Amino acid sequence: MKEGRRLRLLASVVQMLNEAGSWTGRMHIHKFLYFAQELLGLESGSEFVLYQRGPYSFDVDADIRSLRSIGAVAITPKPPYGPSYGVTDLGKLLGKPSPVGKKMVAKLRELANELGPRHATELELLATTLYVLNNERPESDNATVARVISLKPQFSEDDAQNAIQQVRQIQAAFS
Repeated sequence: MKEGRRLRLLASVVQMLNEAGSWTGRMHIHKFLYFAQELLGLESGSEFVLYQRGPYSFDVDADIRSLRSIGAVAITPKPPYGPSYGVTDLGKLLGKPSPVGKKMVAKLRELANELGPRHATELELLATTLYVLNNERPESDNATVARVISLKPQFSEDDAQNAIQQVRQIQAAFS
């Protein structure tokens, strides 16, 4: 996907997350795009790797910086946490029309409503769980729990088990 199209998509994603009541921090944007690629088949042109806080894309970070540099998104500091991103008037213009079809926009809005209001730590766990399930394909739930805990030791086994169930529910809702 060309840069202009990626930036238009990202501007529309930030707006969708804002409208869904999301904090819309960097982690929200990353995890939303990861879920959209994995569950909806969104072609965002971004490659995700498993990183410190779960699936992460250096491409998305670069695109966020590009949107900030042209004035299409603005950040609002929200101590003690990181900043929140919002689209400016330019960003709203940039994101319309969306570079993806109407059906995909409707699915993205649904996904934004599902994921947007969640806390960053919850998104970290859910996205990491989705990554493990889709990329490593453990043989059992116990193996999935063990792998998720090895990657995210700050979470309990119960947290990981609950994350598996939530990911499966989200997958079912968007399949």
